[in-house]
Formats: sequence, C-alpha cells, structure tokens
Amino acid sequence: MKYLLHFLLISLLLGFSTSCVERLDDTHYKVSCTIEPSLHTDSVSLLLFEDAYDRVYHVASVGLDSASGAFVFEGQIECPCVAFLRFDNDTIPFFFVLEKGETEISITDKGVVVTAGELNHEYFSFLKSRMHLQASRRGLHNQYLALASPDSIVNIQKEREFVTQDSILVDSLDRITLDAINRGTLASRIIFDRFVNELSPSYLKKIVKINTTQSTKN
Repeated sequence: MKYLLHFLLISLLLGFSTSCVERLDDTHYKVSCTIEPSLHTDSVSLLLFEDAYDRVYHVASVGLDSASGAFVFEGQIECPCVAFLRFDNDTIPFFFVLEKGETEISITDKGVVVTAGELNHEYFSFLKSRMHLQASRRGLHNQYLALASPDSIVNIQKEREFVTQDSILVDSLDRITLDAINRGTLASRIIFDRFVNELSPSYLKKIVKINTTQSTKN
C-alpha cells in the first residue's frame, strides 16, 4: 500500500488533466474512481472536513472490485466541502473538493486524471503550475551540480546567475501559492493547509484571512 501512496505523490508532481462535468442535481454528489489493479489497494475511505476545517468525519468505506479496481461514493451535500480519500490504513490522503455533481478520478501507472467541477479545476490547475516551477528548479539545480563537479570550476558570475534564477523561481512559487490562498475558495483551504509552511516570511504577511462563506453557498 505504501507503493500506491508513493505513486500518488509522484503523480501529483507529474501533473493532472482536469475539466468540468455536468451537475447531477442541487444536492447530489457522485465520486467515481478507478485504480489500476497492479497498484494494490483493497479499500478506500471517503472523509470530509467540517465547516470549521478542524474536525474530520468519516463518510463511508468501500472495497475495490478486484478485477476493475473501481469504486463509487454517492450521497447528498448542501454545499461543496473539503474531502479526501484514504487508501487502506495509510495516513497520506488524496485531497480534492467534494462538489455537487460528478467527480471522476482515474489512477493508473501513468498518472492521475481528475474530471470534476470548477473548484477542483482550480485546485489541480494550481498543482500543475506548481509542478512546472518545481521542475524548473530541479533542472537548474542539476545544471549547477554538473558545473560544480570536482573536475570543473564555476566562476563567480555564473554562480550569481544561478542564484538569481533560483530566487526568481522561488518567488514565483510563493506568488502563485499566495494568490491561490487569497482567492478564499474551498480550493484555497486545501492549498493553505498543504503549502502555507513553504511560503517565505514576507509572503506569509500578505495572506488575507481565509473566508469561504460565499464559495460554499454557490
């Protein structure tokens, strides 16, 4: 099971494909998911955060169809809420926004595809942007390591260029994270909870108090 969650985390970094789907009705939600059998998991639980975002309650657990790896959660909600899937007994969750209507999640050995409404589109679009910036930082770091190998010399000017480029990328990561948090949506709540500790002190001071009242009523 640890293999599956390790895979999920890597998939988050590799990117998501998202789009909007039609709503079922005013209160009905349906979460349909397929997991490739080779990723090995027996059951999945759906958990929701209460409005205060400081307590979690369990909605349901389902066993997976051993052949297709498919499962479905259905129910009624008055408004969108922060939710996550937990696989077997592992503690690393898969966050998303439980919205009215249908959410489809496909997990394969090539990545994760999420098809859902606007709040999930916002959240996973942020993850894709973050992934691209992190990939750029890793590429820059690898270039620096190659130049700084024992049999080479990095001149001061070149080193300053690397530092400057990395600072620009870090600032971009801070900026997109702050912008996402300050939107004040339920997607912002997830982003705040997962990434606020990565913001630099100067950006932490710019966080607007999170208020999702309007977004939860839409």
